[in-house]
Amino acid sequence: MAPLALANRPALRATAAAPRRPARRTVVTKAALLDPTLVVSGSTAAFLALGRFVFLPYQRREANFDASVGPKTTGTTYFDDLQKTSTVFGTNDPAGFNIIDVLGWGALGHAAAFAVLAINSLHA
Repeated sequence: MAPLALANRPALRATAAAPRRPARRTVVTKAALLDPTLVVSGSTAAFLALGRFVFLPYQRREANFDASVGPKTTGTTYFDDLQKTSTVFGTNDPAGFNIIDVLGWGALGHAAAFAVLAINSLHA
């Protein structure tokens, strides 16, 4: 078929009729009980606060590791070598809350928030 023959078909011709408006549809929106942004931010902030003010002393304690950790090859234990300050993980926080702690506690906060949102979506 030639292109001109297709243009002459009744179904493909342009008509002067007014365009039809689509039928009105009712849109049902379901409001979430919990705002995800607030849940994730609040949970992350809560876990960071717990990690800094509650659990940090337990993470940093030294409980008789002097004789029980690692072989003594140079007069110091492996644990003593780990306690040396590193410039990468340095912090100005008086308690020593560093970037590793922030990433770890922030990840836990996000995981808890997503669990709360997932459980909340089951009941909706």
